[in-house]
Amino acid sequence: MADKLYEKRKTAALEVEQVARAILKDGDRANLDALISTLVNDFVAAPTPNHRKGGLIGLAAVTVALAGAADPNLHAIVPPVLRCFTDADQRVRYYACEALYNIAKAQRGVFVAHFAETFDALCKLSADADPNVQNAAHLLDRLVKDIVTESVEGFDVATFAPMLRERIGVLNPYVRQFLVGWIAALDSVPEIDMLTHLPDMADGLLNMLSDPNREIRQQADGALGDFLAEIKGEGKSAHGNADLGALVDILVKRCRGSADEFTRVTCINWLREFVSLAGDSPRLVPHFASIIGAVLPCMSRTESKVRETSSRASDELLAKAVERVREIRVGEIEPSGGLDLPGVLAALTAHVGSGAKGPTRLEALRWYAALCDGSPETVRRLSLDGAAENGALDELLDSLRHDSDEVVTRAMRVVGSLGNGEEADFDGVVRRVVAMFAGEGGSDVLERRGSAVVRTLCAELGAERVYCKIAAIVCEGGVAGDGDEFGGLDFAAAMVEAMNLILLTAPECAGMRKSLSGSSIGSSVGDSREPLKKRGQTGVSGVKLFLALYPCWCHSAVSTVALCLLSRAYTHALRVVRSMGDAESEVTVRTLVQIDQLVHLLESPMFANLRLRLLEPNTHPDLVRGLYALLMLLPQSDAFRTLHARLSAVPTLALSRLGVNDGIDGAGGVESGGTGGCLDGGGVDLTKLAATYAEVRGRHVRAAEERRVRATRERA
Repeated sequence: MADKLYEKRKTAALEVEQVARAILKDGDRANLDALISTLVNDFVAAPTPNHRKGGLIGLAAVTVALAGAADPNLHAIVPPVLRCFTDADQRVRYYACEALYNIAKAQRGVFVAHFAETFDALCKLSADADPNVQNAAHLLDRLVKDIVTESVEGFDVATFAPMLRERIGVLNPYVRQFLVGWIAALDSVPEIDMLTHLPDMADGLLNMLSDPNREIRQQADGALGDFLAEIKGEGKSAHGNADLGALVDILVKRCRGSADEFTRVTCINWLREFVSLAGDSPRLVPHFASIIGAVLPCMSRTESKVRETSSRASDELLAKAVERVREIRVGEIEPSGGLDLPGVLAALTAHVGSGAKGPTRLEALRWYAALCDGSPETVRRLSLDGAAENGALDELLDSLRHDSDEVVTRAMRVVGSLGNGEEADFDGVVRRVVAMFAGEGGSDVLERRGSAVVRTLCAELGAERVYCKIAAIVCEGGVAGDGDEFGGLDFAAAMVEAMNLILLTAPECAGMRKSLSGSSIGSSVGDSREPLKKRGQTGVSGVKLFLALYPCWCHSAVSTVALCLLSRAYTHALRVVRSMGDAESEVTVRTLVQIDQLVHLLESPMFANLRLRLLEPNTHPDLVRGLYALLMLLPQSDAFRTLHARLSAVPTLALSRLGVNDGIDGAGGVESGGTGGCLDGGGVDLTKLAATYAEVRGRHVRAAEERRVRATRERA
């Protein structure tokens, strides 16, 4: 048995086999146990390799002799053989594989009881450095697979799963092939439920998709494809056995953390299929938030395949989510389908702020808009709760700083939808928008995006409603400068100038312009209807709108003039223009630029009626005087020449007949704003308007003077 020649050891093993048969025939179990003990202790455990080789062959021979009757003895035979799998001598390891092969072949189904320790030993031996040992291990591996698939009654997959989970993360390519082979083999057996334990294997299989070895990638992809087919129910409704929630968590983690394109595409495809199963498997619906958090960032990846797959997944997921969100009744948060709407909104909020890339931001905003359409009241309530995790208004407003016009437009549409509810919602949204303009970096946002923001709000919430609310907020003060009066005044002036330009030019404000000019009689703030006055006069709505805007517009002299000209309050316009040349005031470059802009606007179609009234200077004397006063304030510029050319067309004969009274000094307490203006017959006290204007402009004059004093002190 211990001879160095294999042929002699083999001959001895045959004799041992005959001895074992004879002992078994006599029924002498004691001698059989003694024979096995001798082989184990005196040979397999011996220090010399030839003794160990002989002992292994001998144990295999005993098992062959006892075929079908060795069950009680296998516990004494198999462990010593397995210990030789780690022997330092490669030939001993080879003979150990050969011996166990013969033992397993002889015992077949009985051998399944020793699967766990055999699997562990084979897993280690599959990466053996010796090619002959590897080949022997592969032969043994195939035999064990055949035995297990034949004897499924004795195979415990619950015992196998933890062993697989411990080893599935290895990097050795031989071990990976070994593990994938076992997974595929067991999954092919209908009686063995591998889906239940798929979460134990999924992460490791996904990790193999990025293996440098192409064969391993293909094997892992094939195994994952088979599992997905089972989950989808091809041939059987099997997805009920799979822990889909745990799988979603694994896939989401891989989508976010994997650097491999193929892995991300595979994960997203799995998530797409899971979304399609949501109708048949409501268990998936609560995981929509996690899926969103994985899919949306992938839309900004550089790989085209990843982006395309993510886009399709997002479309399908959005359709399912909208179906669920429409089931929500007013006052509820979760429908019967289990959609975690707060979680979904929180996931979207995380991708609409400054940390998200453009495509991801756009898709998140598309989602938000669709959910707003599906259940506006519930989404509005959740989103405007600033204390909640999913409070999204700040992140949505942050999107207004983005360079993309499309991002800004979509963000403002969502903001408009959030404000299109109760008065408290409307007030809160508009205040946050104004606070954003007033805050740090807000002046830049106001300059670049102010027009788009205000116009979108007007389109979504109503122009008059928005303008009146913003005017009231600005007049309240405290929106800028943290108590710094000067900072607040500067912001108020900039805000008014921006809003005035939008009022005069934006199509969204056409109704306001008609109301102010008297062309739209009877439409008031809040869309209520007022009785019409006699022809040539506006309804009360125009007066209300003018009075609502006027205190705020006083922060900008030129904007006040424009508002008065639009409202046909020519007498007051003249008063304001004259005040701009007072000794206390200073016509700055900024003022001249605004006058220049106003002059060019006077040439637009919007002021066509105003230009026609210049044909009747005796009827509208203050209009003519006001325009001449603007002309006198302008330097010799293009705007000067434009306005001068226009005024040159005024009938000179009528001009010569104008009285010298400018209509200011001798005005009564209640004055007309010019025939046909929006203030006609409205009982508006122009003296009070003048006092309001003087008070506001006085604050600006004092602020300017204080700045000069401070600057002088600093230089000194």
